[in-house]
This record gives sequence, structure tokens and C-alpha cells, in this order.
Amino acid sequence: MMPTLWLLLGSVIGGVAGWYAHGLTVQDVRASTNFSFNDNLADRQAAYLSATGSWRGGDLANKINTVQIVSWASDMNCDLKQADVVSLSGGPSLDVYSKSFRVKKLDAESIVAEGLPDLCIRQTLTFDRVAKAVTLVRTKETA
Repeated sequence: MMPTLWLLLGSVIGGVAGWYAHGLTVQDVRASTNFSFNDNLADRQAAYLSATGSWRGGDLANKINTVQIVSWASDMNCDLKQADVVSLSGGPSLDVYSKSFRVKKLDAESIVAEGLPDLCIRQTLTFDRVAKAVTLVRTKETA
């Protein structure tokens, strides 16, 4: 009887210790605090601006996200790729989104690009080259 009790107690303690050790190795998924920029618009061969980071704000549907945006001066085009971790009834899931924007303004201080209206929503992407910040504004279009 006593060896069985010790075996059961050892199994419980080992299981708890293993679960705790596993928790130490798994990192939380968190949004990065700001965008990293690669501003090569002065390059004559391949002029581009790229930004990688996470959207922040109180009204975000998905707080855990990562975004990569590349704007090409030669095409006057910006491509946005975004991945969000969404919570579903079965657990977390990954949602991937991409959108192209047409550059409307490009100067030494900023790039402003607009997406084609999507389901009556206008999207405007703004790069502040001085502050190294990116903003995406969605506006509902009225008919």
C-alpha cells in the first residue's frame, strides 16, 4: 500500500513540475510597441519604404497582430500584409489579410496611399517619414 501511495504522489509532483517547466518555455504572443522603418526612397535603383510592426489602439478587433507594409516609388503602390491572432470557440486561430493601396502623395515628410473602396469602406494609409509612424484610417462611405 505504501509504495503505491509514494508512486502516486511522485507522479502528481512530477506532472505539476513538468507543466510548470513547460509554461516557462512557452512565450506569450504580444504586439510590438512600434514600427521599424527601412526608408530607401532616395535609392535610384530600387526606391521603396517598408515598415514592420503592430497596430495599436483601444478599438482594435484583434489586439495581437503583425503588419508588414512595402511602398514602391516606381509603381506608386503600397502592399499591406497583416496577420491577426483571433479567438474562436475552438481556441486561438491565425487570420491573414492583404491589401494594395495606390500612392496619392509622396514627399520628403510622408506617403499617403488609398485603397479601392471595399464594401463601402475607404482605407487611407499614411506613413509619417519624420516621426517613423504608420496610420491606417477606415472611413465608411455613404451612398
